[in-house]
Amino acid sequence: MLMQKAERPAAGIRRVLGRIGRCLLTYLLLHATAWVIISLLVPWEDSTRQMVGTSLGMLALIGIPTLLLAILAGLGHRKMAPARFRGALVVPMLVFIWPCLAGSTAEPLLVEFVAQLVFVCFLMPVPLIPAKWEGKL
Repeated sequence: MLMQKAERPAAGIRRVLGRIGRCLLTYLLLHATAWVIISLLVPWEDSTRQMVGTSLGMLALIGIPTLLLAILAGLGHRKMAPARFRGALVVPMLVFIWPCLAGSTAEPLLVEFVAQLVFVCFLMPVPLIPAKWEGKL
């Protein structure tokens, strides 16, 4: 009996860390897909190496704040319904695409806008913490 209670928080922590890892991996794959689409849509005169550098720079400017907000908000919320939680995060997540406003074409802004919406509305794992959490982080 005591052994089951001692093992339960460790399993819960693994579950939360697994959801955080899934959140990170999902966003990274979505960001890479978005920039492949952008590179195919926009006639760039840059080399592939420069495009990868631009993509990584945008990951730092857009992706890191997005992931921090998703993880911190996901860890903080416990009682809100998933649909309401996703709806509450739509506008704050869209604020992070501001670097795309400086582009000379509209495609990066449009593709990043759609990628952020897809992540928040469909792909972001919610809730990060299980409903009957008994352990501590």
